[in-house]
Parts: sequence; C-alpha cells; structure tokens
Amino acid sequence: KTADEMGRFAEQANNAAKQLGTTTVDYTNAALIYAQQGLNDEEIAKRTAITLKTANVTGQSTEAVSEELTAVWNGYKVSADEAEVYVDRLAAVAATTASNLEELSKGMSKVASAANAMGVSEEQLTAQLSTIIAATRQAPESVGTALRTVYARISDIQAGIDEDGVTLGNYSGEMAALGFNVLDATGRLRDMGEVMEEIGSRWQDLTREQQVSLAQTMAGQRQYSNLIALFDNFEQYNKALNTAQNAAGTLERQQNIYMDSVQAHLQQLKTSVEDVYDSFADEESMKGLIDTLAALATFVAQFIDSL
Repeated sequence: KTADEMGRFAEQANNAAKQLGTTTVDYTNAALIYAQQGLNDEEIAKRTAITLKTANVTGQSTEAVSEELTAVWNGYKVSADEAEVYVDRLAAVAATTASNLEELSKGMSKVASAANAMGVSEEQLTAQLSTIIAATRQAPESVGTALRTVYARISDIQAGIDEDGVTLGNYSGEMAALGFNVLDATGRLRDMGEVMEEIGSRWQDLTREQQVSLAQTMAGQRQYSNLIALFDNFEQYNKALNTAQNAAGTLERQQNIYMDSVQAHLQQLKTSVEDVYDSFADEESMKGLIDTLAALATFVAQFIDSL
C-alpha cells in the first residue's frame, strides 16, 4: 500500500473501531492477519469486524480470535458473506450450554478441517464440542484434538491396521454387529455426522459393555471416553444442535449488549483520542496548526513591543 492508501485505511480503521467499541490498534492487529492471507479489502473489513465482535464477547485478544476463526473458516471453506453465520452458531450454543464462546472457538480450531473432510457439519461439530466440554470440563483444545483423532482414525483406518490392531474389515464388522453401518451401499464411508447421530439416538438401547466396545472401536483406547461422554449426554447434544441451526444474528445481539457496557464506552473514548493523535500526524493539519501558532506568537510579540 502507498502512504496515502495507508492514511485512508487509518481513518477507516478508527471509524470502524469506534462503532465496534474497540481501539484502532486492536482493529489493525486483526486486519493485519487477514491482509497477510491475501484477502481483498472488502473481505478484510468483514472478517475484522466479526473478529472484533467475537473478541468483545470472549475478552480474548484480537490476534487469538483471528487465528481461531481463521482455522474454522478455512476448515469449512467459508466465504466472507457466510463468515458471521458460522460465529453466530458458536455464540448461540455458548450462551445456552456450560461451554463458552472462547472454549468452542479454541476447540473447533483444532478439528474443523478434519470434521469437514469427514462429513460433519459445523452445527454438528459445535454441538459435539459443547456437549463433551460441558460433561468432562476438559480443556477445549484437548476435546478438539480428541475429535480430530477420532475422525483421522476413521478416515485412515482403511489404509491398514491401526495402533489397536483394528482393520477396516474389523471396524465395519464390529459396527455392523451392533446395527451401525459405517459404510454405505457402495462401500464408501458415510458422513460421520450422520453416523454419530444414528449411534446417539440408539445409544440407550445398548448394554454398557456394548457401549464401551463401540466407543473403543471408533476412538481407540485413548479417546473413547470422550465419545462415551458425548453419547451419554445426547439429549444435550440435540438441544445444542437445534440452537446452532437457529442461531442467525446471535453475535450481533451480543455485540449490542457489549456496546451498552462501561468498557465499550471507555474504548470509544480511547478511540476518539486516537483520532486526535491521527489528526496531529496529518501534514496538512500540522501545517495549519503551526501557521496558527506562528500568527499567535507574532501577535504576542507585537503586544509586548507596544507595552
């Protein structure tokens, strides 16, 4: 960018920051990450605004939120026009469950790409994360990593034998023996979001031994407890899923609540002061100020001379 272009950007950043109840520096820190991704100016502005709203709600730094949301958006290949809808779902579920928006965004950043590849929608993944986090109170990064491991294990298992000695034949056979088909009629892996919902809806019909065996088959010895936590609380999953599917506008409503806070008004004051500093940094403004001060000094000198 040229100096003139950056000057115009500074003015735009300051105005946007005032409207969002944040500082110009916070705005530029978020915008920088998206600019480095090669996005155009319109996409940068949209994603930066969403990032700042999310940071206002979670209390995180804009840099941290930018990285988390980038992982979600890139994992699900989200366009700029759809970007806020994805955060609406996280915000809505966070507001109605024992997990918060920061936890959900951190967890999803670890697994979004793998989930999308395995046919798990963002609404399904959000509900899965919130249910497991609420039930286990594990760190969200651990829950996201656990789900990523489950999806990776299922997608890679057809390549051979995994660490627990389970092959695709054994895996699909054990699933089928319990009435769940991981493969469709053509022999391809089904969407995992659909498979997990089918299991969850029939979980209570299984004995505890069958439940543990199924969870270990799907997740392995190290991660199966997370699936048990999910399926044991599947009514909570369904509620979270319904919330995620009807979440449009949630982030904006939460942002409006934030804008009524003392913190938001203090930030707007700080941003207005930044605007004053920016005006002093403008050459034309400085020239006018200097000329005015020079004229005032001349007047004072003439007044003293007259005395």
